Amino acid sequence: MLIQARIYTRERITFIIGTGLLLAGAALNDRHDEVIVKNGGYYCYVIKPGVFATGAVLAAVSSIFGVFYYQTLKEKGTSNVEIPNQGGIVRAQPQFQIQNSGFVNEDAYNKRQFS
Repeated sequence: MLIQARIYTRERITFIIGTGLLLAGAALNDRHDEVIVKNGGYYCYVIKPGVFATGAVLAAVSSIFGVFYYQTLKEKGTSNVEIPNQGGIVRAQPQFQIQNSGFVNEDAYNKRQFS
């Protein structure tokens, strides 16, 4: 239980920081119209190198922590209990006989045939 809590908190922290970096970098990168005039020169805002790379790495680490957290939850719920007999029910086969009600939608009669 303690390991799960640690993995979960690390996953959430890396997710929040990584997503924050990606969103902040995208918002700051969108300031391409703003020009700063200093000492007779024109300057544009440039994002520091590594902002997007750090956000992407933290997002990847967050997903890895998420997989580890899922695996620890799956290990907790596994047991050696035998699965009971399902009565011969097969997937994609109806359990009860389908009765035809004879109902046909009135639009089926009103459709025109193109030849």
